[in-house]
Amino acid sequence: MPRKKQYNKEEVTEKAMGVFWNHGYKATSMRMLEAEMGINLYSIYADFKSKEGVFLESLRRYRQLNKEVILRRLLESDGDLLDIRTFFMEFVHSVKTGKTPNGCLFANTAMEIGATDVRIKEQLDLFFTLLKEAYVNLLTKAKALKQFKTDAPINKYANYLVGITEGISVIAKVLEEDKLTDYIDTAMEALK
Repeated sequence: MPRKKQYNKEEVTEKAMGVFWNHGYKATSMRMLEAEMGINLYSIYADFKSKEGVFLESLRRYRQLNKEVILRRLLESDGDLLDIRTFFMEFVHSVKTGKTPNGCLFANTAMEIGATDVRIKEQLDLFFTLLKEAYVNLLTKAKALKQFKTDAPINKYANYLVGITEGISVIAKVLEEDKLTDYIDTAMEALK
């Protein structure tokens, strides 16, 4: 008879996510994961198969948390372009106050691994698609409210905002808040 798991997979995945977020994929060892997740290597291999399996599950969970919490302002916006600015500023504040000092796990992963691993790139693509869809939805509503350029191609601007979002998630770790505010204000001017 198989033994019953003594842990919650979602909880241990979130713990692993923190390890990858703090150290990156390559610098994270299985021993580090074992220590942080609070389960033995046998259980990790049984449930996740490999370090990459743990990482992929961490990326899936991070995307889900983004959808439920971080991107909520964009996803539920009534089309007010100020929601984009507020979203950017909240992210900057989160980094600067130490709540998320390492920025965005997806941005970090894109910089560290890029497109070299097909399965990881697939997770990056899913996140960037989610982010783009949030912007398309918001800009479509903003256009109906005449807050957004009437002749502007929504997909093109949504792609632009995905790039701005990921750029902010990288530079928020090093630039001062006033410079980041200038960057955000300039991006917002491009939408008018």
